[in-house]
Amino acid sequence: MTHSTTANPSKIGPPVWWSPELLPWRLLHRFLDQLEAGRRPYIKVTPKTVPELYDFQGQDVEFLWALLDDLDRQYHMLTIKRARVAPQQEPYDNAQIYFLPDKEPVARQWLNRPALDPYAITWAHELQRVSDKFEDAGDALKNRHIRAKGMSAAQVVRAFARIGDELQQPMSLRALSARCFAGDSKFLEPHESLVRALYPALSQQLQVRPVMLVVHLGQPLTHLLFVENQDTFLMLAEANLPGITVIYSAGFRASAARVREPGQAVFSFLNPQADIAGFKQAWFGGEARSLRVSFWGDLDYAGLAILKALRQSFTQLQAWRPGYEPLLQRLNSGLGHTQASGVKNPQPDPGVTGCEYADTVLLPAIRREQSYADQEAVTLSDLLFD
Repeated sequence: MTHSTTANPSKIGPPVWWSPELLPWRLLHRFLDQLEAGRRPYIKVTPKTVPELYDFQGQDVEFLWALLDDLDRQYHMLTIKRARVAPQQEPYDNAQIYFLPDKEPVARQWLNRPALDPYAITWAHELQRVSDKFEDAGDALKNRHIRAKGMSAAQVVRAFARIGDELQQPMSLRALSARCFAGDSKFLEPHESLVRALYPALSQQLQVRPVMLVVHLGQPLTHLLFVENQDTFLMLAEANLPGITVIYSAGFRASAARVREPGQAVFSFLNPQADIAGFKQAWFGGEARSLRVSFWGDLDYAGLAILKALRQSFTQLQAWRPGYEPLLQRLNSGLGHTQASGVKNPQPDPGVTGCEYADTVLLPAIRREQSYADQEAVTLSDLLFD
């Protein structure tokens, strides 16, 4: 037989006679089916298992057998063990053909049949078994092979299937996640839209998790100042700056678009004897538009990304110059830490924030110096008030 080979066994090209119309094509597919089912790839030649070799009227059986013999002798993909036969029998009667598993990549290449992911196979099987548990019959999960550490594909599918039972009563997404996914309250956070697609009616039971903010009320209420980091927030709260209400934003928590909707924000006040009612009226009503609103965080891309996000809820918000000016001085004096130091994860440049001071002064300084400065470096005496 004529054939082509290369130095790399995994790159062996198919024989020149290779065709989907011939017996070897069908047998190799059968061997791969057996491998994927976890069985030994093997066949015993009989009229039932290999009918082509017994179709003496329609097939050139000697040619077909020679092709299989070629896969054994020349390509070493098969091992053929011949049985003892009587003179009147065919030479291949009851022969045992074994496929060599290490040739699976070559066979898949010839057949243009990529390897199947066992996880995906189990996922599809389990999803079909529990499809009646979902309002959409599990359609939203068919092409979403979600993995959870320590859980098999079947366990993950069954966890999604339990959501319907749990949502018979109102609960938060985190509570639902913890009850269904091995106590992991955060697993479902990136999959809320998927839960709603699987259970469009029951998902109405999901309780929206309110944003929680810590506040130190200033008197009078004229200026809202969001502060990124806890230590700096406590420093400013203790200083009790006149007219400045300090809000601990804890990263992006205060940037949620719903933070100004009644019932969607929960406050903890450090000085509850102050005018809480007036603050809430201003926050949830229209009065906040007349207040000065500022943000102070780290002088880095992430901090200014928070500023940009906060402007979705407070369109008048600006970077707080008294806090950023000392940080800018440190950055320009070479006292910042480099972006490549490994101290922080890579941060994308937020581009344009909408705050003129941030866009024309702070961001250009970061880009020029290729370094950051954290707000904890600034003490109360460093603040440069107007």
